[in-house]
Amino acid sequence: MIEQPYDGRAKIESDSVTLRIIIPSKKNWFLIIFLFFWMGGWFMGETNAISSLMKSGAFVFDAFMVFWLAGWTFGGLFAIVIIVWSLLGRETVTIDSNVWQLEKGILDFSFSKKQYETASIKKLELSPEKDEDSIFQQKKIGDFWGITGGRVYFDYGMKTIKFAIGVDNAEARYIIEEIKKRNYYKDKE
Repeated sequence: MIEQPYDGRAKIESDSVTLRIIIPSKKNWFLIIFLFFWMGGWFMGETNAISSLMKSGAFVFDAFMVFWLAGWTFGGLFAIVIIVWSLLGRETVTIDSNVWQLEKGILDFSFSKKQYETASIKKLELSPEKDEDSIFQQKKIGDFWGITGGRVYFDYGMKTIKFAIGVDNAEARYIIEEIKKRNYYKDKE
């Protein structure tokens, strides 16, 4: 059986003024299912720790339990963020002649929105090839979990900005070509 070509995840919309690229989060079903079951064990540990702390009534004397509970709670909240981002997250790149806006959010709720002046954007390219699945190759822990980073980057002053989290190289090249083809970016020397 012949494999069907992959159409990609990015949706590209354009009118006469604005280009909009919407990239849904990559669904790592193993990670989602694992974290879902892990949350069951996490919940048991959380409720038992809270119950134990409340029964003792000595918050000051059980400093270790308070410290452990804070770390445990942080870990659980992090797992919830990863699950929600994996299921409902998306990046939206909106480009017009003056501004590039990179936005991350859950459905229609944006939690990160940054704007960049078009005239200051240089070197729009595909990120250098590396093993995306290895935690040892990542600069940030968020890159490993699929909530930061990206396959497309540009230089903005003395900083490198990345977007298009979890897309394959072919799709990243397509996004770059569409941006250039529609004249929203011209190579600068």
